[in-house]
Amino acid sequence: MKISNLKKDSDYSVLRQWCVTICDFLLSINSEFSNLVYGKYGVMEVIGNIDKTHNLRKMKALYKEMNILVGEEMLSPKQMDDLNQLLKEKFGHNIAEEKDKETENIQKIIKRGKICNDREFELVKRREEEIWEDDSQTEYAEIMRRMMGDYEVPEA
Repeated sequence: MKISNLKKDSDYSVLRQWCVTICDFLLSINSEFSNLVYGKYGVMEVIGNIDKTHNLRKMKALYKEMNILVGEEMLSPKQMDDLNQLLKEKFGHNIAEEKDKETENIQKIIKRGKICNDREFELVKRREEEIWEDDSQTEYAEIMRRMMGDYEVPEA
């Protein structure tokens, strides 16, 4: 097996295990999450479908979606702390650290004054959606909305 394939397989396996760990945690705190995990179109069905093709890009997308899903006030602060501790012990990093990296990246984009690609657009859009109701961050949200508008409107 080529080293590049080994790395790809290793990355895939780690991302898959991250998603399964979050699912196991959700089930351990509340059985009502069983539909999200095992229901039709649930996370485990999605993982099973991705496993058929071993598509690293799709597994990365699921990893990101899982982080967003549990990060959007789905869990109590205590539950989120417990999940982050579990992920840190098992993988060496956690969702809170991923969020910190996102914040750093958004700050770089704002400092630059423009969004350069679709990935940056999605990052800024997601943050703007998180804070849009927070009156203390109105100016920050406005800056992000202006940048998103500039990115969506092609220059003549």
